[in-house]
Amino acid sequence: MGESGTRGLSFGEIADRYDRFRPVVPTAALDWLLPDGCETVVDLAAGTGALTRRLVDRVRDVVAVEPDPRMREILARNCPQARLLPGTAERMPLPDGQADALLISMAWHWMDPQRAMPEIARVLRGGGTFGVLWNYRDLSVPWVAELVRFTRALRARESGQGGTAPAPSRDVMDPPTGSVFSPLVEQRLPWQMPVTAEELIGLMGTDASAIALSAEARHAVDERLAEYLDDELGLSGDRKIELPMACRCLRTTRNPDAAP
Repeated sequence: MGESGTRGLSFGEIADRYDRFRPVVPTAALDWLLPDGCETVVDLAAGTGALTRRLVDRVRDVVAVEPDPRMREILARNCPQARLLPGTAERMPLPDGQADALLISMAWHWMDPQRAMPEIARVLRGGGTFGVLWNYRDLSVPWVAELVRFTRALRARESGQGGTAPAPSRDVMDPPTGSVFSPLVEQRLPWQMPVTAEELIGLMGTDASAIALSAEARHAVDERLAEYLDDELGLSGDRKIELPMACRCLRTTRNPDAAP
């Protein structure tokens, strides 16, 4: 079992929070990623269905593939229009040439590229689109960068690492295309996510470093973060602010004549 079936399963431990607070995929990203005339799309590592729920409004046949049963339970409840299958990037229970498009949102870093890319190529039809996207808080905005720094320090202290923590590495290899896929094309899309204090705390709590904490430690971080948001941003109760986000998208096409 690859990364999508081991470390990635830890997200299922807080699946309800993940479902409630993870950001949606901006419409502009789907406009750019989905090919014209797309009839079947696979949402790989679908989680609780943040992307799936956007796809069912646009594509006739949506297949959500997700390894974690706790995630699948929530996805099935919230998005019954999609076909839901257990599976990983390295092994999908789908026939050859099934999909016009296959998309991965916020999960490529859990996958084994050398095993996943041939499987993705197998599932896509010739000329089909493979797309990957990441939704990030925009750290080029000073108050967002300071919020993230403060939250990392809280988590480090609660985990026994002291009061500081290094920024997580984003040196994740982009999907290797080889001879099977066309060269990657990239698009970066800024957008705004309206959030209350509760929603922002919940979103921060879906980071991998937050999920690694005990439930008690997560609660302590949430409480301290609520105080910070009130003191520094005046954010509490039902008041909302616009959280600057950035969506990075990559797109490639499966070469019709290449064997996976």
